[in-house]
Amino acid sequence: MALIMSISLHAQNATVKGVIVDETDTPLIGATVQVKGTATGSITDFDGNYTIKANKGAVITFSYIGYKTQEIKFTGQSPQRPPPSQCGRTKC
Repeated sequence: MALIMSISLHAQNATVKGVIVDETDTPLIGATVQVKGTATGSITDFDGNYTIKANKGAVITFSYIGYKTQEIKFTGQSPQRPPPSQCGRTKC
């Protein structure tokens, strides 16, 4: 699972938009994007796009069936793309 993000800042809260794709750059439909420890979340659309609001310093989790859940600390800047992971949560 790979991640591409863009950010629009509004005070401390930011709108984070991005695309989640697999290792072949195929969009992942229905991947879950959530701000850890909150009820704030989103699901990717047909093209792998998502939009979510997060505060600087929040941890954003990305999960999809068959892939290891990944977490990224939101620093207010676009993070590097995490490496694709094909490991399920109970595998590896």
